[in-house]
This record gives sequence, C-alpha cells and structure tokens, in this order.
Amino acid sequence: MRRLLADRPGEPADVLRLADGPGEPAPGPGEVSVAVETVGLNFLDVMLCRGTYPLQPPFPVTPGVELAGRVVGTGPGTEALAGVDVIACPTLPRGALGETVTLAAALVTPRPSTIDPIDAAALPVTYQTAWFALERAGLAAGQTVLVHAGAGGVGIAATQLARAAGAEVICTAGGPEKTARCRANGAGLAIDYRADDFVTAVREATGGAGVDIVIDPVGGEVFTRSLDCLAFEGRLVAVGAAGGNPPPVDPLRLIAGNATVVGLSWGSAYPWARPEAVREAYDRLFALHAAGAVRPPVSQVVSLAETPAALADLAARRTTGKLVVRVADGAERS
Repeated sequence: MRRLLADRPGEPADVLRLADGPGEPAPGPGEVSVAVETVGLNFLDVMLCRGTYPLQPPFPVTPGVELAGRVVGTGPGTEALAGVDVIACPTLPRGALGETVTLAAALVTPRPSTIDPIDAAALPVTYQTAWFALERAGLAAGQTVLVHAGAGGVGIAATQLARAAGAEVICTAGGPEKTARCRANGAGLAIDYRADDFVTAVREATGGAGVDIVIDPVGGEVFTRSLDCLAFEGRLVAVGAAGGNPPPVDPLRLIAGNATVVGLSWGSAYPWARPEAVREAYDRLFALHAAGAVRPPVSQVVSLAETPAALADLAARRTTGKLVVRVADGAERS
C-alpha cells in the first residue's frame, strides 16, 4: 500500500517520501477501514513534518487529518457503514495520506451524494474549526467579524459562515490577488496587511468602535495587535499560530477593554468531547453547502507524489484557498 511517510522532523519537501508497505490493520471493534479518495491539506500537516505540532506523535508519521473515501472494511459493531461514502478525520500518527486508513467509526461521517470527494475533503477541519470558533465567540447577526488570513482555508470558511449568519466581515490578506479573493468570498472590506496597517484600517472602517470578533489563525504579533481591534466586550478566538507563537498578553489589556481571548483546537478535542455537536455542525454545513452558502475554496488538486511540494508552497504562504490531494483515480469534482 502506498503511503507518505516522514521518518524524521524537517520541511515537508525534505522529509516526506512515498513508500510502499504493508496494508492497514483489519478494523477491530468500533473501527472501519476507509479507501481514501481525497485528502485536504492544512498547515497542521506542515507542523507534523517539522515535529512542532503541539500534540506531536512520534515519528514516523503520515500527515493528513481530513479525507473523503469509502468504507471497505468494518469491525464488530460497525457493519452498517459497509460501502458508505464518508468524510473522516483519522488519528495520528497514521494520517490520511495513503491509499487506505483504519480508524474509529466515531471519526467517520456519512457524506451526502450531492457533495463530491473534492469538496468533501475540504470540509472537515477548516469548516468545523470556523464553525466552532464562531460559536465560541457568540456570533450574532449584525455583528462585525475580523478574519485574518482571509484567503486561506479557515479564513474563507469563517467568512462564508459569518456571512451566512448575517454578520459583516473584514478580512486581512497579503497582496492584491488575495484581497480580491476575500472580497469575492463575501468580505465587505479586505485589507492588504503588506500595504496598510490593519489596526488603523479596522478602526477607520468601524468608526473607531472596533470589531465584535476576531478569528486568528496567524498568531505572533498579529494576535497581539488584534487586541487593539476589539470593540467593547469583543472576543478574539485563536485557532492557530502559522506566524509563530504570540508574546505574552498583559491581563490589564483585557481588563481595560472587557475583552475575551478564546483558544480553539477542533480536531484534537471536539470529535471526542462533543460528538453530538460535531454531527449537528456537519448537518448544518451540508445544508449550507446545498444552499450554496458554503463553497469549499479548493484552488489546487495534486497527486500523492506532488504533495511534499504542495505543502512547501503552503508553508511559504504561496497558496490561496484549499489544497486537496487526489489519492484514488476517479475522485473528481462534479
């Protein structure tokens, strides 16, 4: 069975190799085996290769934390899933970037026939992360949301979901091509952080009031400066640190603005801690997809062999939207 493996920490292009090896173990009680059709790529996969993921498993590791495929094997108690098309989030260190993966049935969700494998692979991590980030922030219609990295996967998902909920959206992104994508995705204002100071631009756009919610997958100084963008009782949700760890926050800054900082990691907790909420979120996402409000931002589809280079582009911020790996022939967008 073909599978991408990283045997040591390093950059994806240096350490990921396509290997032939034995097949996946047979599914045990409560498990299924899934033939992988497509895999969505995330910055988390770069961190896994580097060995810097906060919940880093031991090497060797196969990246890939979201997939679309078909159940080809069942263990005791999961027979009803035989032959079902699904989306799934496998447990590391044996991730999705291989031809087959065995995982707990609790991490598998049947997918509607109206969602093709390309779109399906872009839904689990980015849209579930954006969904729960906005839920944790208490999003309501009429509020204003600042979304950093608005041309990336989580940024595009958060923009679509916030707009569907009746919110106004401001995005930041690097360069005119990415800001144009933010506007096409529904942002009322897209700020090129390379050309303009985003704090000043946000304050001007909101008449000095600031935004109700910030969704931040960037971290670093972006996180710290975002506190200056918050309105009274504003909420900042940290969903990643692609730009590095932020410096410590002085609690007096939070007290002065009655601000709230929330941390969110979806895949490491929610499927286990709140499985019913995850299923409800999928139902809502499927309905929004059918209505056209959710449009997975797939910008490039690559093969398994092309994946290390694609992850290098993702790490260097040379990509927009979502990268998807086509593992099986016939996994086409309808």
